[in-house]
Amino acid sequence: MDNNVFITNNFDINSLHDFVEMANENDLGFNLMSHSFPYPYTEEDALFFIDQEREMGGEIFSLDLYIYFNGRIAGVIGLKDIDYLNNRAHIGYWIGKKYRNRGIATAAVGLVSNVAKTYFGMHTLYTKVLVNNIPSINVLLKNRFEISGIEKDAFFFKNIYYSAYIFNKILY
Repeated sequence: MDNNVFITNNFDINSLHDFVEMANENDLGFNLMSHSFPYPYTEEDALFFIDQEREMGGEIFSLDLYIYFNGRIAGVIGLKDIDYLNNRAHIGYWIGKKYRNRGIATAAVGLVSNVAKTYFGMHTLYTKVLVNNIPSINVLLKNRFEISGIEKDAFFFKNIYYSAYIFNKILY
């Protein structure tokens, strides 16, 4: 893995401007298959995301980590829907446009997979990726995720349905 990539749950507030600039990509919500990802993305949106609650009753249900590359914010990766009964969690991530195609996402997925296994005792990670999002598909395949199916018409965006691959990875 790339030694210049690290993940942390401590957001460096000096990175706020760069973070907002990266998140202001008009197709980011589409690639994340999210209708709730704001565009345009403001500093208020970023601060809300950074400060949101990720634990209930002393149990973490979501973990968002910030990806840094060569000391600069490069994206976000996280686990959500952490299921301690079945030891599984959803993994999601995004990388700023100017940091893509450098192996950063691949390294970050490897790092968070280790966090999921080591610190949370997760057995399985899963996610969905739009079938035409080849870079993200490659990131997952390089991290030994397997395509376990396809969800037809999984995401409705601008009057068009899009299908998504379902990925899983057994951690141990």
